[in-house]
Amino acid sequence: MNGTLLSQAEDGLYVEGPVGTGKTTRAAKHLQSLLEKGVPAREILVFLPQRALAEPYREVASEHVGGRIDILTISGLARRMIQRFWPLVAEDAGFDESQPPNFLTLETAQYFMSRVTDPLREEGAFAGLSIAESRLYSQLIDNINKAALVGFPPSEISGRLEGAWIGGEGRESVFGDAQRAADRYLQMCRENNLLGFGLQLQVFRKHLWPNDMCRNYLRGSYRHLIADNVEESVPITHDILLGWIPEMESALVIYDEGAGYRKFLGADPDSARRLKGCCEHHIRLEDREEEEKESGSASNGKARISGLGEQVSRALQPHRGNLGSPEEIRELREQIGVIQEETYPEMLEAVGRGVKSLIEGGSEPEDIVVLAPFLSDTLRRELSNLLTRLEVPFSLRRPSRPLSKEPAVKALLALSAMAHPAWRVQLGTQDLAQALSFSIRDMDPIRAHLLARAVYETDEEGRPRLRPFSAVSSGTQDRVTYRLGEQYDQIHGWIKGYIGEDDQPLDHFLNRIFGEVLSQEGFGFHDDFDAAARADRLVESARKFRQVIEKADLEGQGPTQGPAHGPTQDPIGRLYLQTVRKGVAAAQYVQDWSEGTDEGVLLTPAHTFLVQNRRAVHQFWLDVGSTGWHSRIKQPLTHPHVLSRSWKEGKEWTDADETAAGLDMLSRITDGLTRRCSGQVHLAISGRGRNGQREQGYLLKAFQQLFGRARQ
Repeated sequence: MNGTLLSQAEDGLYVEGPVGTGKTTRAAKHLQSLLEKGVPAREILVFLPQRALAEPYREVASEHVGGRIDILTISGLARRMIQRFWPLVAEDAGFDESQPPNFLTLETAQYFMSRVTDPLREEGAFAGLSIAESRLYSQLIDNINKAALVGFPPSEISGRLEGAWIGGEGRESVFGDAQRAADRYLQMCRENNLLGFGLQLQVFRKHLWPNDMCRNYLRGSYRHLIADNVEESVPITHDILLGWIPEMESALVIYDEGAGYRKFLGADPDSARRLKGCCEHHIRLEDREEEEKESGSASNGKARISGLGEQVSRALQPHRGNLGSPEEIRELREQIGVIQEETYPEMLEAVGRGVKSLIEGGSEPEDIVVLAPFLSDTLRRELSNLLTRLEVPFSLRRPSRPLSKEPAVKALLALSAMAHPAWRVQLGTQDLAQALSFSIRDMDPIRAHLLARAVYETDEEGRPRLRPFSAVSSGTQDRVTYRLGEQYDQIHGWIKGYIGEDDQPLDHFLNRIFGEVLSQEGFGFHDDFDAAARADRLVESARKFRQVIEKADLEGQGPTQGPAHGPTQDPIGRLYLQTVRKGVAAAQYVQDWSEGTDEGVLLTPAHTFLVQNRRAVHQFWLDVGSTGWHSRIKQPLTHPHVLSRSWKEGKEWTDADETAAGLDMLSRITDGLTRRCSGQVHLAISGRGRNGQREQGYLLKAFQQLFGRARQ
């Protein structure tokens, strides 16, 4: 088969099929065959929609000693080409060719967006729109990114959104405000050589890809292409591949049928199908083919449970075909466990017992995943407490969780504020109490709150400061205990000594307090590898923020000066602290998806599980009656479907469109989940949802229809 793939890939090979049919496995073997054939590693490009999908190819590359294989996303390729050819295209793209590009992270992009958006809000923009600052900034940036991903001018953002809006006029004025924010942000970026994700793609697509020098460089660099999961890629990626594949010596394109889970991020499965036309050979892999190879039987449990997704899709959308026979549905029903309780807490408790029972019955914790449509902080805490009480090991995956939500990060940020009193960052007693409770091992929240109230104060100029434990009343000392008081004094003494030194960059401070105090025995970060990983993310995020702001030096007036707010004396560390405390989304690192803490039962949103391309023997689907399984997160300033290539400009977005989009995504999710389950799906249903109301979401109705069919 490998030899066949090699020969067919020379003319372009397009491989499609459902999840679990071995497409990526064969692509990795194809990569191995290229290397064994003697193809230089530097001439091979593995092209992916996100870095988290690179592991199978990294494993092959790690065994090869003959050079590095490039595994890139469209963003990584764009950035690499911009760095190499910047002087060639900077002026035409509207930037200063005499200065290097300054690439923005997600955090710094939101910071600079705040620089243009906050003054607009002071002028009355976005009036009547109740939205958190972090969500405002992220949605405005998302509009710019969508324009680049789809390939329309960013000046058309408001027109496209207004054309689809069927509500009142108030929202249309908000769309106009969103356009003004986008225009000002892009102007500031061009004036100061700032390149966020959207501008990187725009520069690459409009100025570098059409340039002969750049194209010749790419032709000479890469002669063999493997493009995996193209259905999760964006239209401009497909545009580029359409012109590039015919120029390759070999090209292997992988398409997952029924996927497209990243549609809200611009993924376009329909656009990806165009790539089939530039490949001479086509292969479709069937479930049966791979299953027979693995087990010698096409009628194992995996085959049955995989068919569940198709039946759910038919129940959700009857136009896809009739349900199977009662006998077929009954066979599927054997692979479905049902947990049904009257209240939400009772449902969670029953799920915990079900997980515990599976482990006691011989299942490995790593074979079990608990999935929810959204993993809120409250649900995260409830599940964590439940499994801890049941002595069930678990791990969490929620890569888009803001840094500021992590307890370890909250503690470090609070201590950062106390160590920099000149910043005048006002903390609440609860903020400091949480920091002390996390930072000092064995300090429970009650004693932490008592201590925080006793030691926290501000001077006459509003600068925060800490008192030593000896200054606390004897009654409070007795309740806190002198042992914990001594540990507090170590933190207090270290901070006091630091304040007497010259200020250091915040990332340096974070490294020092972590290494010199908080990671030592008796403190909260000691032997807590997850907390240490969060601290490492914070340090990296703060360092990148500082480097970008220092490099920006807007209008030559210092790193914190810019056209939006005028002169300011705020140090970069204070700016970073303010930005993160606003709740900006954390930049995602590969480690967030694949770090070595995957021991135990996995708790994660269903969507995260799918885009990670993971599998599990047992899946628990929480709150099946919830509308969260098919409802989009409300985004009043952007729209993933309207700002797509498939949406006709000016066409109104109706409730029927919203319902159809929700059902389509729900079908994709259920099909993807069941195809990644080799054992049993456990449906957890509560008579009343978290809000106490009875819920009848589409997913629950689909299963009720299937179960009714099974009883016929």
